[in-house]
Amino acid sequence: MKSTTCKGQKGQFLEEYLSQSAAIHGADEIKKQYGHDLAPYQCRACGYWHLNPVQTRRQCFLCTDSSLFQKDIYATRDEAINTADRIRKEKKIQLFPYKCPHGSGWHLSKKG
Repeated sequence: MKSTTCKGQKGQFLEEYLSQSAAIHGADEIKKQYGHDLAPYQCRACGYWHLNPVQTRRQCFLCTDSSLFQKDIYATRDEAINTADRIRKEKKIQLFPYKCPHGSGWHLSKKG
């Protein structure tokens, strides 16, 4: 089922899955049909499961957000800024980059 709230990087509405197992099954089908490696993740905005390309999402195992989800990690400040800009345009949320206190890279925060 297509989301009515969550959009991908190109502005398309994301496919949403009710459970992690349904998302894994969806990722397996896409892998068989198109050869794309996708991994499920639970969306912080809607609570459903979406799929993301495997290589684009890295998470810090030491830092969590206010909901206790692991924070995404970015290799460079520029990568974090570019992601913050995309999120601001897509979701109208202002985020700011900051250096991971554990030296893992860069995170984004709502606090400026």
